[in-house]
Amino acid sequence: MPGRLDNGGQSARKRPRIDTLDGEEELVEVREARSNLRGDNYKRVRVSEAGPSKGGRRQTRDATPDSDYNEGHEENDEEANGAERERFPSSPLRTQYDELRDGDFTHLQHEMEDDQRATQRLRFRPNRLGDNAVADNGIIEAITCVNFMCHTRLYCELGPLLNFIVGENGSGKSAILTAVTLCLGGKASSTNRGGSLKDFVKEGQDKALLIVKLKNQGDDAYKHDLYGDSIVVERHFSKTGSSGFRVKSKTGTTISTKRQEIEEIVEYFALQVDNPLNVLSQDNARQFLNDSTKAQKYKFFIEGVQLQQLDNDYRLIKESLDQTMAKIPELEATVKRTEEALTEMKRKKEAMGGQQLLRAKIRSFRNQLIWFQVVEQEKRFEAQRRKVEEIEQQIVQATELAAQRRENLNRHDAKLEGLRVELEEAEKDLPELKKAVKAAEPVLKTRKDEIILLQGEERDAHNKLMALKDRMAGLDDSIRHEERRLQEKNGAAHTAANERLNQAKAHEEDITGQIAAAASQAAAIRAQKMEAEKALKDKNTEFEAQKKQIGDVQEKISSAQSGGANKFSPYEPGMPRLVKMIEQESRFQTKPIGPLGLHVRLLKAEWSPVLESLIGSSLNGFIVTNHRDRKLLEQCIERSGIKDSPVLLTSLKGPLNLEGREPEQSFTTVLRVLRFNNDMVRDQLIMTNSIEQLLLIPKREAAEQVMFRGAKPRNVKAAVCFKDGSRTEGLTLNNSGGSISTNPIRGGPKRKHPRMLADIDEYIAVQKEQLASLEAEYQKLLGERQALQKKCALHNTQVATNERETARLKKDLEAARRAITRAQSDVDDFDGEDGKLQGLLTERDELKEQYQTQGTQMGAITNRKLDKNRDAEAAKRNLAECRAQLNKAQEAADKFSEKIARLEANRRIVLTELNETEARIEVLREDKAREEERARRRAEDVAEMTANAQSHVPVRVEIPEGETEASLEKQHNALKSRYDREEKKHGMKEGEIEKLLNERTRARNEAAKTLKSVVDMNQQMKQTLGLRLHRWRLFQRFISAQSRCNFQYLLSERGFRGKLLFDHQRRYLDLQVEPDKTEKGANGRSTKTLSGGEKSFSSICLLLSIWEAMGSPLRCLDEFDVFMDNVNRAISTNMLITAARRSVNRQYIFITPNAIEGRANLDKDVKIIRLTDPRQQRLADF
Repeated sequence: MPGRLDNGGQSARKRPRIDTLDGEEELVEVREARSNLRGDNYKRVRVSEAGPSKGGRRQTRDATPDSDYNEGHEENDEEANGAERERFPSSPLRTQYDELRDGDFTHLQHEMEDDQRATQRLRFRPNRLGDNAVADNGIIEAITCVNFMCHTRLYCELGPLLNFIVGENGSGKSAILTAVTLCLGGKASSTNRGGSLKDFVKEGQDKALLIVKLKNQGDDAYKHDLYGDSIVVERHFSKTGSSGFRVKSKTGTTISTKRQEIEEIVEYFALQVDNPLNVLSQDNARQFLNDSTKAQKYKFFIEGVQLQQLDNDYRLIKESLDQTMAKIPELEATVKRTEEALTEMKRKKEAMGGQQLLRAKIRSFRNQLIWFQVVEQEKRFEAQRRKVEEIEQQIVQATELAAQRRENLNRHDAKLEGLRVELEEAEKDLPELKKAVKAAEPVLKTRKDEIILLQGEERDAHNKLMALKDRMAGLDDSIRHEERRLQEKNGAAHTAANERLNQAKAHEEDITGQIAAAASQAAAIRAQKMEAEKALKDKNTEFEAQKKQIGDVQEKISSAQSGGANKFSPYEPGMPRLVKMIEQESRFQTKPIGPLGLHVRLLKAEWSPVLESLIGSSLNGFIVTNHRDRKLLEQCIERSGIKDSPVLLTSLKGPLNLEGREPEQSFTTVLRVLRFNNDMVRDQLIMTNSIEQLLLIPKREAAEQVMFRGAKPRNVKAAVCFKDGSRTEGLTLNNSGGSISTNPIRGGPKRKHPRMLADIDEYIAVQKEQLASLEAEYQKLLGERQALQKKCALHNTQVATNERETARLKKDLEAARRAITRAQSDVDDFDGEDGKLQGLLTERDELKEQYQTQGTQMGAITNRKLDKNRDAEAAKRNLAECRAQLNKAQEAADKFSEKIARLEANRRIVLTELNETEARIEVLREDKAREEERARRRAEDVAEMTANAQSHVPVRVEIPEGETEASLEKQHNALKSRYDREEKKHGMKEGEIEKLLNERTRARNEAAKTLKSVVDMNQQMKQTLGLRLHRWRLFQRFISAQSRCNFQYLLSERGFRGKLLFDHQRRYLDLQVEPDKTEKGANGRSTKTLSGGEKSFSSICLLLSIWEAMGSPLRCLDEFDVFMDNVNRAISTNMLITAARRSVNRQYIFITPNAIEGRANLDKDVKIIRLTDPRQQRLADF
C-alpha cells in the first residue's frame, strides 16, 4: 500500500491506511526517483486493449475469467478448483456489513477505464532515474544474533537501499530474516521455523539474544530527543520460555522494556513485519511463488496491501454502531419517565397552602428575643467596667516578668562569647587544608596529561610495528621468487629445505606477535578490572543506603496501617508519664498546655518531614502562664526523664490579631496548612517561629522566583521549599535588605510517626509515593550493581584466559625456535648455490629482530602507561584524602556554627520575649485606655441597640418574669416545629418542593440531551462508515487496476504476455501467462503448464506488481530464484533492482544462495553481503 505523501514529498510516518481520498481520484501513483545510473534503455509498456462488455449483465476480467481461458484450461484446473470450492464456497453467507461494504460490486464495472488510466501512468513514467533517495528513518542498519538457531554469533550490517544476502546453506541467510521478524515483535509461528521462541535457542545454550538497529534521523524521526539517531531493539529469550524486550537509544541507554513500545515504533515506521508479503520468508516465498492456489494468491494480495486489515477495522466500527443503536429505545423510555416525574412535582407545589396565624405567633416570640438582646447589652456594660480593673493588675505582673527576662538575656550573651572563641580555634586550620587540596588538583591533572602522551607514543609504536610487518611481507615475496629460481636450478630438495625454514620462521614470528599482543591486552584488562572493582564498591555503598531508606519508609507505612501508634509515639518514652503527672499535680495555678504537637493538625501531609524539622523541639514543649507553674513543670520534666521538652512562658490572654501581618491569600504559608485546637499554641508558634510569614513553595525554582527576582512580597520573612530530589529535606530562602541566602533544613531525629497529626490516609499515600520513588531508584541501582558485578566477573575471566594463553604461546615459541634450528641446518648444505637467497633471508631476519625489538618497546610503553595509571590513582587518592580532611575540619567548624546559630536563635527568642513583655506593658496601658473607651462606648451601644430594637419593634416588649433567652427560644422553636409538622402533612417543605422541582427539571433536560447526543453520534458514525467503505471500494478498484497493468508491464521485460484475473466476489486471484512470442493470438496459459523458471518469473512479476501498492519502508524476499535457470534469474534480479530503485526511501533485502556478479545492474546503491559457513568461521571473527 503506498504511503501517504506530505507537502514535501516524504512518506508520512503513520500506519499506512487510506483514510482520505478525494472523489474518484486514483489512489496509486509511481513517484519519480533520482539515480546516477548509466542510461539503461527500458522497454516500453505493452498495453492490452479490451473491447466493451457484451450483453446486459456486468462482465469484468476481475469477476469472471474469459471463456477461451476457461475452455483451454478447464481440465488442468479441475482438481485445484475443486479443492478451492470445498474451502471457499462460491456463495458464502454474507452479512449486512458485507453487503454494505461491497455495494453489489458496482465499483468494479469500470475495469477498462481503470486499466487505461493505470497504463497511461506507466507509459509516462521516466525511463532514466536520478540518485535514489536514502530514507532518513525506518530502515534497518544492522542485525545481530547470539546463540540463535545454529549460530553462536551472527552479525549483518545492511545498506540503506538494496541488499543481496548471499551464502551457502546453513550460513545464516534465512536466520537474518527470521531475526528481523522476531525482534520487531512478530510471532514465532509466523516464521515457519518453530512453534515457540525456545525452539530458536541454539542447541547446547540456555538463552539467545536478537538485536536490530533502526535508523532514526530526519524531521519525522521517532522521539529523536529521547533515542537519538538510532533505535536499538533487543529481544532475549531462553529455553525455559521466558522472553523480554529492551529498547535502547544510540548511546546504549535503556529507554523501555515494554512490548508496547516496540509495537508503537513498528506502527510509527509502518514496518509491517507480520505482513506476509512485506517479509516473505523462505516457506512463504516457496508457497507464493510456486504452490499457491487462486484463493491463496488472493489472500496474499489483500493482506499484503492491507485491504484485509482495513476490512477488519471497519467491521468493528459497524458492530459498535449496532450496539449504540440498540440503546436508543432505552434512552427514550428514560426521557418519558423524567417528564412524568416533573409533572407530578409541579402538582405538589400548587397544592401547598399558607399558615398565617401560626406565623404571627412565631413573630411575637421573635420580638421578645430582639428586646432581650438590649437587656443583655446592659449587662455587658457592667462587665466592661470590671475588666478595666483587671488590666491594672496585669500591668503590675508584666513589669515583674520583664525584669526576669532581662536577666536571662544577659546569660545568653555570656555563652555566645565563649562559643565564638571556640569557633575561631576550629577554623584556624581551614586555609592550610584548602591550600593542600588546591595543590593536589594540578598533580592529578599532570598525571592524566602524561597518560595521554604515553597513549600517543603507544599509537606511534604500533604504526612502526605495522610498517616493519609490511616490509617483511615484501621480503617474503622476494625470497619465494628466489627459491623458485633455485628450484629450477637445483631441484626440489633445496626448495623444500628453504620452505621448511621459512615456515618455521614465519611460525616463530606469528607467535612472537601474539605474545606481544597478549601482553598489551593483559595490561589493558587489569586497568579495566581495577576501575570496575572500584565502581562496584562505590555502587554497593550507595545500594545499601538506598535499601535502608526503603526499610524506614516501609516501617512507617506498616505502623500507620496497623494503627499501632498512639498519640505519644512520636515523643520520648517518658512523655505519657509526664502528662499524667501534670494531670495529677494540684499545685498548678493553670494547667500547662502540651506537648504542643498534640494540638496541631497538618492539612498537607507531604510537608510533614520538613515542618517537623523547621519547627523543631517547640512541638515537644509545654506552655505555662506564670513563673511558679514554670518551675513546677521543670521539676516534673526532670523526674520523668525527658531531655528535649522546652517550657514556654506566655502572658497572652487572648488570640493574636494578625490583620495586616500575613502575606496575600494567593500564597500558602505554614500557618495556613496547620489547624489548632488551642489558640495559645497557635500564638506561641507565631511568636517563636513566625509561621504566619513563612511561605511554602514545593519547587525550588518557583521559590527563587518569588524571593530573589524582584521585590520580596509584603509580610514575608522567608520561603520554604523541598530540596532537589528529596521530600524529607528542605531549604529556606531569605531576602533581607538585599542580602539573599539559602540555608538547608536538615532532617531531625528519626521518628516512626509525625508529631503533628495528619489524615492517616493522606499520610500513608505520601509515604507510599515516597516508597515508590525510592523503589524505582533501588531497581535502577540494583541493575547497575548487577551490571558491574558481571563486568568484574568478565574481567577476572579475561585475566585468567590471558594468562593461560600467554603460557601456551611461550611453549609454542620454544618449539618454533627448535624447528628453525633444524631447518637452518638443512639449508646450510646448499650454501654457495643461493648467495642471493641467503642475503634476503639475512635481511628478513634483521627485520624480524627489529620487529621483535619494536614489539618489546611497545610493551614497555604499555607498562609505563600502567605505572602512570597507578600514579594517577595515587594522586587521586591523595586529593580525596585532602578533601576528606578539609571536610572533617569544615564539619567541626560547622558544628560550632550550628551551636552558635541555635544559641543565637534562643537568644532571639529571649530577646523577643523581653521585647514582647515590654511591648505587652505598653499594650496593657493602651488596653486600659482602650477598655475605658470601650466602657464609654458600651453605654452608647446600649442606647444604640435600644434604638435599633425600636426600629424593628417600636414599642418595648417587656420580658416576662423568669424568662430567659433559652426559654423564649424554646417556645419559639416549639411553634416553629408545629409549623413544620403542618408542612409535613403535604409531604415536604416548600423549599424541598422547590429543590426537587429544579432537580427533576435538570434530570429531564439531561436525559433529553443524552438521547440527542446518541442519535447525533450514530448518524455521524453512519456517515463516516459509509464514506470510509466508499473509499475502501475505490482503493480496491484502483489497486487492482494498478496491479494488473504493472503485471503486464513486468512480463513484457522478457517478452511474455499475460494478465491478472481478479474475482473479488469469490476472492480468487489467478495468472494468465503466454511465454511463447510466436503465439500471437493465444490468450495465455495457466501457470501449472509453465516450466519451473517461467512459473517463478511470472510469480516475481506478480510480487513486484503488488509491492508497488505497499507503503512499508522495508521489503524482504527469501530465496526468490531457487527454482530459476540462469536466464530467468538474471532478468528477475534486474527487475527487482529496477523496481527497488523506483521506490524512493525504501530498503530491500533479497536472500539468495546464488552469486550475483555478472547478472545484475550493480551500482553503489546495491550492497552484496556474503555470509560464511559457520564451520569455516574462526573464534577471532567474533
